[in-house]
Amino acid sequence: MAKVPPVEEGLNQQGSDATPGGASGPAARVGRAVAAGTLSVGLALTLAACGAAGSTGAATKGTGASSAKANVAAARAVIADYLDHPSPFPADAPLSKPLPAGTKIVYIAPKTPTSAAGAEAAAAAAKVLGATIQVVSAGTTASEAQAAAATVLAMKPAAAIVGGMPLSYFGDGLKKLAAAGIKVLSNATAEDTKPFGVTFNYRGAASFALAGRLMADWVIVNKGASAKTVFYGIPAIDFSTAMQTGYEQELHKNCTSCSVRSVQINVATLGTTAPQTVVSDLQSHPDTNVAVFVTDEIAAGLPAALSSSGITGITTIGYAPSPQQLEYIKDGQMTAGLGLDVPTTNWTMMDAVARLILGDSPTDLENAGSAPTKFLTKENLASADVTKGWVAYPDYAERFAKVWHPAQ
Repeated sequence: MAKVPPVEEGLNQQGSDATPGGASGPAARVGRAVAAGTLSVGLALTLAACGAAGSTGAATKGTGASSAKANVAAARAVIADYLDHPSPFPADAPLSKPLPAGTKIVYIAPKTPTSAAGAEAAAAAAKVLGATIQVVSAGTTASEAQAAAATVLAMKPAAAIVGGMPLSYFGDGLKKLAAAGIKVLSNATAEDTKPFGVTFNYRGAASFALAGRLMADWVIVNKGASAKTVFYGIPAIDFSTAMQTGYEQELHKNCTSCSVRSVQINVATLGTTAPQTVVSDLQSHPDTNVAVFVTDEIAAGLPAALSSSGITGITTIGYAPSPQQLEYIKDGQMTAGLGLDVPTTNWTMMDAVARLILGDSPTDLENAGSAPTKFLTKENLASADVTKGWVAYPDYAERFAKVWHPAQ
């Protein structure tokens, strides 16, 4: 059993673009899904378009007791494990036995590209597990989500995965599934899952607070005491507040002279006017020298927008860069990203589902919300094929197969 790292999400290494099973294998199929929508981490990006675009909070400075303005050594110690080396593979113990043939799993997903990518990854994993999986659309509204839960109840699966939708949309629908003996797993939600009957939540608020802390310490290491930062959040994303809080607290803790403002981006503007919102904000605050994104999807089209406005010298970092943002980083148009290995993360979710069905406990790393994470820069992406996103474990399908079928 691998030891849980001292912080929740372990370190990683950049993998090649190889995909187990050949170009038509399960990892290749996941790769194509990731290229279409990389951030398969529970973003309900089309569910709420009411975020206040461009609403800027007051700047705050660190108030730590350290006499040094920036405790760079402390910050460097925090991020050290996310720079060069691979984390323990999250599924680090074999199943007690194979899943019964034909075990039925349902994936409940809203109509978003990211959820579609997650569902495709789950289907590829189910094939290796020996399970069957069906996707039930939860639409984009609470009434549609509750109807979806009723549909799943009638299907009587062994387990149901809720991806990319606020749990509150389901009313008591998920509780009814749990009461019927169906294992309910949610993925990447910062909500309190207990009132909704969820059996297990993979990657909760603490995981995203950790991501915020890691980005804050990366900023301190790279900008020192002169960092004047802005955090671009998205109210419609469930984990945005948790990540922002983690970022602000860590920045204040390790840098007394650093400052942070917050600007909230309307989810409906991603891929359209979000870059211009960022540009307008930076023009209004010319002393800002670091931009931090709750998801790098905010930065789609940003390099061109910055260039046309004449803004230069902005250090950028965002969570879970997609293939497009990875190209920006590789080309030097953006500074860095806190990468997430999306395929391995999705298959880890399926590993946890299998363990719940069998009566096994999720692994220690799964309970800790561990997912492959690494700081990605121009230097460590220089030789990487990023067209399918960043993958720490290009042989993830083979690794999971060994865990799920150890006798083979």
